[in-house]
Amino acid sequence: MAKQVTREQAERKRQQAVTLMDRIGDTDRADEFDGMSAHEYAEHRGLQIVANPNRKETKRNDMATGTKAELQEQIDDAIGTLNDAYTPEATREELAIAVGEALDILNAEDEEESDEEDSDLEDEEDIDEGE
Repeated sequence: MAKQVTREQAERKRQQAVTLMDRIGDTDRADEFDGMSAHEYAEHRGLQIVANPNRKETKRNDMATGTKAELQEQIDDAIGTLNDAYTPEATREELAIAVGEALDILNAEDEEESDEEDSDLEDEEDIDEGE
């Protein structure tokens, strides 16, 4: 089964790939990734774009939910991503992308909390402006 990501996550991964290729001097690959849409990049990487990625919710519902369990699942997902990429024939690009994906997995809750905080601040600004 393909890893599920949102369109925004696919776009962020595409931009990271462009930046990485520029950084390592592979301008042809950077241009190739830059010319792709988020959907094309996801297809290229074997990702599936969905509205709300299935983060193993059925497994989460079966197990005891809680902060420790959620954190352990994040860690396990990140380790799985890195283990999948760690093969003798893996290219530097593939390894760098896997590290980026693992970081995305580990930073997912931080981003969600940050998004919620940003939303709360916008709501407060709207209230202030209305007074």
